[in-house]
Amino acid sequence: MEPKTSSYSIEIFGRGPLTHRLYLVGTLVLLSVLYAFFSDYNLATGTGNLCMVLFLAANIYFPAKRIRLHYNMKNVQPTFNRLLVYHIWLNTTSFAVACIHCYVTLWSNNWLLFALFLMGWLTVAGFLMFIKYPPSKVKKGVYILHTQQFLFFIMIFAMLKGHYVF
Repeated sequence: MEPKTSSYSIEIFGRGPLTHRLYLVGTLVLLSVLYAFFSDYNLATGTGNLCMVLFLAANIYFPAKRIRLHYNMKNVQPTFNRLLVYHIWLNTTSFAVACIHCYVTLWSNNWLLFALFLMGWLTVAGFLMFIKYPPSKVKKGVYILHTQQFLFFIMIFAMLKGHYVF
């Protein structure tokens, strides 16, 4: 039987030897660069594609969590702790790639800049939640703004409007 772990005792950089973790991060970076380079005909589209793939992979956490709660699954907390770490790092990487995508495409579209701002806010708020930023009023406000699906849907709407409608 695995020891019970809470989501508040997750190590952000994982467990195991440092060299093993560095190899995994290095492999992720190499595969990401190769994907961005070979996925399309230019860097702007390649970084956009990479950002989309990382964003989708990062947010698998939420449907999985809903399924877990719906079916009342037991003894899966260690798996969800690992998924939470993936969620944090893949969203952070996705935001960094989105900034590169913004820079190389020379955006002048306010909808896309608004979506990038919201994505940055959600990323920073997620980190503030994870490190448990001390003031309780700030922590409560960050939690409410980070976990509301409304803000996420506004970001998705701004991305779609900026890319396809404008």
